[in-house]
Amino acid sequence: EMQVGTLVCAALLAAVCAAYDVQLVQVDPVPVLSYVDGTSAFQQTFNPSYIVPSPGTRGVGGVVARSQNCSATVGGPCTTCGGPGPKASVLAFSAVVDGQPTPIAANNVIFEPNNTMEHTGTEDPRIVYDEKAQLYYMFYTCYGAPSVLLCLAVSPTPLVKDSWIRKGPVFGTGSQDSKSAALLLRETGPHYLFWGAGEIRVTTSSDPTSWASKGDLFIQPRSDMFDSFGVESGPPPLKLSTGDYLFIYNSWNKGWPQDPSTGYNPAWVILNGSNPAQILQRASKPFMSPTTAWERGVPPYTCNVPRVVFVEAAIPTETPDEFQIYFGAADAVVGQGRLRVIVTE
Repeated sequence: EMQVGTLVCAALLAAVCAAYDVQLVQVDPVPVLSYVDGTSAFQQTFNPSYIVPSPGTRGVGGVVARSQNCSATVGGPCTTCGGPGPKASVLAFSAVVDGQPTPIAANNVIFEPNNTMEHTGTEDPRIVYDEKAQLYYMFYTCYGAPSVLLCLAVSPTPLVKDSWIRKGPVFGTGSQDSKSAALLLRETGPHYLFWGAGEIRVTTSSDPTSWASKGDLFIQPRSDMFDSFGVESGPPPLKLSTGDYLFIYNSWNKGWPQDPSTGYNPAWVILNGSNPAQILQRASKPFMSPTTAWERGVPPYTCNVPRVVFVEAAIPTETPDEFQIYFGAADAVVGQGRLRVIVTE
């Protein structure tokens, strides 16, 4: 993998070619949001995004997690929660105070289904703040079983439920099974959207609310690797000290979820800072895999979907090239950890 990155760098005639490694340097031993532990009012709380503090949030930042209520018992079968009413996905907010997410109450919902396109859920958000416009962009899944559509909503005050303005399906209602979009907002356009589950595409636009094209294939599964069966966008790309970007993606291998040796694992690519549609390096192994009881969905925790670690939020820390990550585990709880990017010239 290192060689691939080096070759791309050489092809770019880069004056200096960096090689990258990405390491999980810390992960909390227990979930930060979990029904079993009493830190969420919802039986399934997972796939978190992050709202950075702004004047529109009165300086409050925190995690926005997909939350559902399907009856689950410790040691019981995996629920694969879905359906209308209480089973439908809503988005609930947990303020992060002194680095720790606060418990989610039933009234912490900031976004929920309000039309037939969403009647079984508003799922899997990825949120970006535009400081210039003082506006939050939220790409999420409109789930109206059987319809699955990538949708967009915007708000200057994201913690106020009624303030969200729905822009509808990003690629129109004909784009079934579009989902999972990470926005790279740039000072001046074009902006980039990395989206998809199964395979990831990239498209560009000068307006973050309008995407005319579905773009080009960008990341595909690799038949002989940990990401052999599918790849899915993670959080919005993160700028590194080199000017390049870290883009986290999630993946699964052949046989998941039936085969107990398989799982959903996060990995990474490095994007060229001057041309983010170009991959400089791709991981040869995931930076984490489901290992703990709560990541696998076994007692003393409940299971929604077995053996899942799914990173959907990452924010810069005070240390250059270190990022706080928030991830869903077993599609039932939220965990947090810290990722370090090591750069060698």
